[in-house]
Amino acid sequence: MSQLHNERVIWVTGAASGIGQAAVEEIVAEGGRVIASDLPGTDFSWVEDIEEVFVVTGDVSDPDHNEAAVKAAQDEFGRIDGAVLNAGMAGRVDLFDGPIDSFDRVMEVNVRAVVLGIRACSQVMRPGSAITVTASTSGMRGDPGMWVYNTSKAAVINLVRSASMDLASRGIRINAVCPGPTETGMTTGFEGESYEDMRRRIPLQRWGNANEIAAAHSFLLSSQASFITGAHLPVDGGMSANSGQFTPPAFSL
Repeated sequence: MSQLHNERVIWVTGAASGIGQAAVEEIVAEGGRVIASDLPGTDFSWVEDIEEVFVVTGDVSDPDHNEAAVKAAQDEFGRIDGAVLNAGMAGRVDLFDGPIDSFDRVMEVNVRAVVLGIRACSQVMRPGSAITVTASTSGMRGDPGMWVYNTSKAAVINLVRSASMDLASRGIRINAVCPGPTETGMTTGFEGESYEDMRRRIPLQRWGNANEIAAAHSFLLSSQASFITGAHLPVDGGMSANSGQFTPPAFSL
């Protein structure tokens, strides 16, 4: 490994599984230390023997949890140099008569929690620190039946753009990572025909994996991305490059 995060301290939300777990493992492998946060009761058994990881549990939409995670970084490791604000939830609500409370909860977790995370860590970050946020290619376009999720992730992308203006004066960068179809616990419902149909819409002809998304977070957090802020990076096998009018050609190899 290149030690991109040697001696750095990074906070990762939604860290117990999927992209969050992959981000924790990537940062530790690159020499960093991690405050890993997720909901109470989530399985963090995989970190038991990793001295570089300290776990804090709570709800990311609660300001107290965000403050506690940042305080833990300072108490355990002396500082905080970065954050991967990754926690999120999917949601399908009928546009015409679905319960609006479900929309509110998705917005709390996917948008409000990101604002709280930015506020909490930027108060104590030093110049040269960086924040990344897990958005989605679904925030760049529309999907049938997914207006709630699409709305929340579009909000996150423009939040990152806007926050980059204010954070720059403190020497802090912020960027969004936009995964396309990625194999995680959240996407296990895509099986059979729906999985294959989505795979064929990806020019690289496969779904992504959590490690590939974590690598994008790791790069954007690192000093190698020191002149990148306010950007949203699609990590989607080329899916967002397609206009959607035609299915990409199948591999000819």
